Amino acid sequence: MAERAPKGQQVSTVVAAGMVLAAGAIAWFGGSGSRVAPGPAAGEPATLPGRAAAEQTNAVVLRTVSNGGLPTRVVVPSAGIDAPVAEVGVVVEDGVARWETAWHAAGHHLDSAMPGQPGNMVISGHVSVADRRNLAVFATLDRVRAGDEVVVYAGERGYRYVVESLTVVDPDAVEVLRGDGGATVTLVTCTRDLKHRLVVTGRLVGEILPGDPA
Repeated sequence: MAERAPKGQQVSTVVAAGMVLAAGAIAWFGGSGSRVAPGPAAGEPATLPGRAAAEQTNAVVLRTVSNGGLPTRVVVPSAGIDAPVAEVGVVVEDGVARWETAWHAAGHHLDSAMPGQPGNMVISGHVSVADRRNLAVFATLDRVRAGDEVVVYAGERGYRYVVESLTVVDPDAVEVLRGDGGATVTLVTCTRDLKHRLVVTGRLVGEILPGDPA
């Protein structure tokens, strides 16, 4: 996945809708990352079955409705992930449009859903970095399993998602950016060999209000 430099690389995050939905998304999936050691052995399952959506969404009645605040933090306890979240969009480099990834943070795709709201909230991050000053926020994302929890914060308010699937897809599988009409989160990074994309999908089941136990 393309790494954003700390300065001077944020060329444009305001791009025509057609570029964002077509060239931007496709180019982001075709981005490249730094070199790392080979990934898991061949034959590892690509998809883990998740819990039924109805079982999860019917289990909790949300006390309030999201106020649409921008995501500020993502926490995945089972993978030891606790990272800040920054907004990312489409940048143009050498005449090519591609999705940027955040510097020292996970990146919320600015045209995707907000925490707690209907729609698919897309958050991407590095599995490895070429610049040691940067941070591979999703280096351990492959530890996640179905049933694990992802919490996305908007300020002090947190939104709880339960993982339904862990999937390995081709770089051009842009369909993972789409939603199914429900409130979902999609975490995306490269596989360890940088040949594919690792996609973790979760569904909203509750929220954490200020003062609630974490």
